[in-house]
Amino acid sequence: MSIAPSSAPGTRVSDPRLQLIKIGLFLASLSPLYEIAWYALSGRFGDYPSWEIIGMTGEASLIFLLLTLSVTPLRKWTGWNGLIKIRRMLGLFAFFYATLHFLVYIWREDNFIVHEFFLDVAKLPYITVGFLAWLMLIPVAATANDPMMKKAGKNWKRIHSMVYPITFFSVLHYLLVRTWNPTDVLWYAAILVGLLAYRFYHARSIKEWVF
Repeated sequence: MSIAPSSAPGTRVSDPRLQLIKIGLFLASLSPLYEIAWYALSGRFGDYPSWEIIGMTGEASLIFLLLTLSVTPLRKWTGWNGLIKIRRMLGLFAFFYATLHFLVYIWREDNFIVHEFFLDVAKLPYITVGFLAWLMLIPVAATANDPMMKKAGKNWKRIHSMVYPITFFSVLHYLLVRTWNPTDVLWYAAILVGLLAYRFYHARSIKEWVF
């Protein structure tokens, strides 16, 4: 469930069908940006469009994290090993939307004043948890390429194991934001619990916590 490829560094995908799937997935992964553009052009945003964009990008990041974690179970259930080739893209989109979420927030609330933002981190639990998740995601995204995978060596698995607590903190962040209406968050939490249950079972059967 890493966001880096599991194939050997330097190998290339030669299956044209898989290449087309990756192109289609890339275009589909931009759908939150399409939605934001459509809302802006059609005037569908409310009185606080920046807050709506923060919500849309944050939820998109969480969805991509859950999709990334779903790749290994789906690969085992379907027997299609080609799924592993799309995992890195899904994970990097999770980081992209999380970063956009963070940047829009710090612009909207703190005008990019770092001191003001860290005051938010100190006094608002949902900001603390969300910022922690984003910080943990940085090394995971930074090592989601063949050269860094090779350079990290044995530490690579440890780094990418952080995807699990990152997703947990992301769900908790969303729950703290949506305390007034947590229905959607509970669905995401249920998916995460199912994925974690699968990983615990699989780790026990092979006596190792692996991706």
